[in-house]
Amino acid sequence: KSAKVKVKQYAPITEQLTSDRLTDQRALVNAGAFAFTNDGVGVQTAATMYLAMKEAAKNKVSIIAHTEDDSLLFDGGVMHEGKRNKELNLSGMSQLTESTQIARDVLLAESTGVHYHICHVSAKESVRVIRDAKKAGINVTAEVTPHHLLMSEEDILSDNSLFKMNPPLRSKADQEALLEGLLDGTIDMIATDHAPHSDEEKQGSMIGSPFGIIGSETAFPLLYTNLVKTRRVTLDQLVEWLTSKPAEIFNMDIGRLEVGAPADLACFDLQNEKVISKEMLHSKSSNTPFIGWKIYGDTYFTIVDGQVVYQEEN
Repeated sequence: KSAKVKVKQYAPITEQLTSDRLTDQRALVNAGAFAFTNDGVGVQTAATMYLAMKEAAKNKVSIIAHTEDDSLLFDGGVMHEGKRNKELNLSGMSQLTESTQIARDVLLAESTGVHYHICHVSAKESVRVIRDAKKAGINVTAEVTPHHLLMSEEDILSDNSLFKMNPPLRSKADQEALLEGLLDGTIDMIATDHAPHSDEEKQGSMIGSPFGIIGSETAFPLLYTNLVKTRRVTLDQLVEWLTSKPAEIFNMDIGRLEVGAPADLACFDLQNEKVISKEMLHSKSSNTPFIGWKIYGDTYFTIVDGQVVYQEEN
């Protein structure tokens, strides 16, 4: 006897997704938006990302992605799954959570023709996927943070929530691959992934504390001190990665030092050494693992649209 099978009827995928997962891109573009992102959460469904990319391509805007496949996160990971998390008895976050979603997305970007930008790349496998995608002519760009360039899991000596960020600090091999990717053009620019939290939130264990560190104030001096002064990169390269390259990628009328350009400038003290401390930070937050690091290049003054908005007190 043949069994009777009851088939459930599903709405078309566009109806399922656009009602509660996709935003009204056209309305936001008309209001001035030039890119769309899910911010600190990976887009879990390939169909959602595909439809978002198709719409963004039609609107001639960018998709910016925090890549993280939640199905590959186990036991509430708080740091990189490698050597140090086992020593500290803390649950790990595999590089696969990042790299596999990038691999998915670059193929979707190729199919839709959208400009796809990847935030805070942290793993060597991700660099390899992005490099291969660029060789294939896919319109993909990427960024790396100062903390992923300058630190690795080996800098985490204890269960300290100031070292909890997402993506996490990974291995030394990953750290070196990120700099190599920046130097050969696989990674296009540097961005801070600035994420302020209160002292109360960032006290104690990584378990239960929020992800993220601050980075805006310390980005240039840390990179200048540890990459330019050590001659791994040039000052011109660093300035380009932090200013003109992001402006070029997103077609913004900023990041240029020329007549007629917006007078948004920063002046740094390259001669005098300082030590990063909570007291020297002007942010309301001090959640950074770089406290105690010696730096050159502290900000002397800042000009926005021709007006001095900050000047260091002598």
